[in-house]
Amino acid sequence: MVAAVLTLIWRQVSSVQELTRMLEQQELLWGKAVLVSQQALSQRFLGFPAELFERVFHDLLPQLQARWHHRQKRPLPVAVTYARKYFENIWTADGST
Repeated sequence: MVAAVLTLIWRQVSSVQELTRMLEQQELLWGKAVLVSQQALSQRFLGFPAELFERVFHDLLPQLQARWHHRQKRPLPVAVTYARKYFENIWTADGST
């Protein structure tokens, strides 16, 4: 559950339904892919001890923040840099897993 919650936050997963799909199709952090229903996942979230997640989250928060700042400093791909010259707003999507 901790891996699922951290993935939910880090990858900004929009819904429990999307997280359910990801859990089925991908290995998330240290967790293996697993088939679980959306209802079961929702119930698990309701019973998940907040104190456990809070301890793990506070331990990992400095690392998550450092990675975020490092990620923000990466150069933009050439195609994005080119598009920004001609368009005020652009949308990009990363199709990798």
